[in-house]
Amino acid sequence: MSGENKSNAIDEAIERFNRGEYFEAAEMFELESRGADGELKVVIDSLNRVSAALHLRFERGSRQGAINLISQAMLALEEMRPTRAGLDLGRFCEELHAYSEEIRATPRDEHAGVKHRARLFLERRRVPKIARAR
Repeated sequence: MSGENKSNAIDEAIERFNRGEYFEAAEMFELESRGADGELKVVIDSLNRVSAALHLRFERGSRQGAINLISQAMLALEEMRPTRAGLDLGRFCEELHAYSEEIRATPRDEHAGVKHRARLFLERRRVPKIARAR
């Protein structure tokens, strides 16, 4: 795959992520990760983990699985700050950290019901977006 096609595919995955299509974004990031190497692979793998975490959180109600995947991604991205692969990873990591703390503050035993659905509705609006570096 040429560099331009890879860039287009990554851009499409980022657009899907930013629209809240986390499962689709995760699949696209996973495909792109196979042909990547070095720092780009670390970035793509980390974005894949975040996408998978958000899918777990919003579609399956998983609390701990989402926290674990987000934590793994943040560890990998921490050394990539402030920018890599044309992305503003500094801002993304800060917002991701705040978001993961919000998830950690939720009750461990809440898996259903109106309060849970309302919490997920509000959480969805606070998910960080992936932005290009300026």
